[in-house]
Amino acid sequence: MDTSRFIQMALNELNRSLAAETKDLTREEMLFRPTPEANHITFLVWHFSRVQDNSWHRVSTQDGVDSLWVQEEWHKKFGLTEKDSGTGFTPDEVEALAPEYELLISYLERVAEAVWEGVGKFDEEDYDRPLNPDNPRQTVGRQIQSIILGHGYFHLGEVRFLKGMQGHPFAR
Repeated sequence: MDTSRFIQMALNELNRSLAAETKDLTREEMLFRPTPEANHITFLVWHFSRVQDNSWHRVSTQDGVDSLWVQEEWHKKFGLTEKDSGTGFTPDEVEALAPEYELLISYLERVAEAVWEGVGKFDEEDYDRPLNPDNPRQTVGRQIQSIILGHGYFHLGEVRFLKGMQGHPFAR
């Protein structure tokens, strides 16, 4: 198996799992926060989608092409800014992020589709391309591994934990 196919499979499992874990939850369960400072499931799924979108566009384009969030005006659909990604959100901003489930999952699925297609066009040498000439260790492959996959699986674990706190099993 080549690198691109492996990444596609890992991302497919991650994105599919996030959708599967949330599909039967009520709005209240999606917005459950065990403490006022905690993130809720809706926030976690949205934030990961944004990180995946931003990171993918950073590694897949060299000419400053905007993320899908901006290109397709998802930010307007969510009532947020072009720059919002959830990083640094206050507890009140986390609480206020409460889009309808269909919008949330549509964005996740659209990003997943774009990344799947894009990764399929990569050659092995693309993964070794430095993102910053001053830091040659920061490559496309490392960005995908740590920021998209690693970050995503971390948030999937949080989603599953929050579901468990509410008495729900993991999706099978």
